[in-house]
Amino acid sequence: MPNRVMISRDSKPIPCEECGLPALHVARLVSGDGTLLGQTMVCTACRRHRSEAEAIAVQ
Repeated sequence: MPNRVMISRDSKPIPCEECGLPALHVARLVSGDGTLLGQTMVCTACRRHRSEAEAIAVQ
């Protein structure tokens, strides 16, 4: 199983410096076997927009 980015349901979002939306979370990086690899900041709004843009570019 690949590494995963996990956001806690209890995470309170803060404003993102990039998009300005309150969608920035602290996320855990977890290996396929469940080992915690570290933490990172993830903006769910920016991530969604990038994914949509990449899907459009591939078409």
